[in-house]
Amino acid sequence: MLDRIADPRGRRTPYGPPDAVERLAAALPSHMRDALPPVIRLGSPWPVRVDMLSEDGVAEPDAERWVPAVSASGSNGDALDLAVRGGRVVGVRGRAGDRVNHGRLDPREWHAWQPHAGRLTRPLVREGGVGDGRVRGGGRLVEATWDVAMDRVVARSRELLARPGGWGRLAFHTGTRLFLEEHYTLAVVSKAGIGTPHMDGDTRWGAAAAAAALAASFGTDGQPGSYTDVDHCDALALWGHDCAVTHPVLWDPSTSPAPP
Repeated sequence: MLDRIADPRGRRTPYGPPDAVERLAAALPSHMRDALPPVIRLGSPWPVRVDMLSEDGVAEPDAERWVPAVSASGSNGDALDLAVRGGRVVGVRGRAGDRVNHGRLDPREWHAWQPHAGRLTRPLVREGGVGDGRVRGGGRLVEATWDVAMDRVVARSRELLARPGGWGRLAFHTGTRLFLEEHYTLAVVSKAGIGTPHMDGDTRWGAAAAAAALAASFGTDGQPGSYTDVDHCDALALWGHDCAVTHPVLWDPSTSPAPP
């Protein structure tokens, strides 16, 4: 079992030592190095290392199925697979082919996926309140099927949209762990379908200052580089955050003793 006190950031897997060709390429002037084939110019890739965190006594063959997912402990988009047995998540494993984490897991990942009391497992709807529970705080929450819950959402949305300025009566707050297809579907429903201007998400709430700084400096609030740049840059400058704690997977290649 991982000891977060003794080893808060998990194990490290640095780059391998550069071979003779990579050492020669690194010694060349930049304009000559840029002319080399990419396989030489970019140096050694970050090695794959597949991490697995699970309940005590649970091994990979014990899983009944593996469900593709994305990190629940950070917004880097680390790809992983969930081990499911008996309808429960009993483990989590990094995905070797992912371009972000190359199979690694944030040490906090297992805690994020463990079952916790109070988490919803079924939809809840309000019953017995004023106007069928439509007033905030009215009525009581009772379990319902997904069909009942979604019918309630559709009916209420249609009622609001039918009023003057109805498109402005609906708002969307999104999470940070949707897949690309889910983000696209959300955009189609909210923008193309409803036409609401009221959209916000955890990605802006959690990084509003960084987004403003990026927009002011580079004209866009997205990162100007890619994770591949971390593998092959000459230097990294970090201000204002503890990358080792907040993004331990990204921190691993950033501080490897023998970068390419």
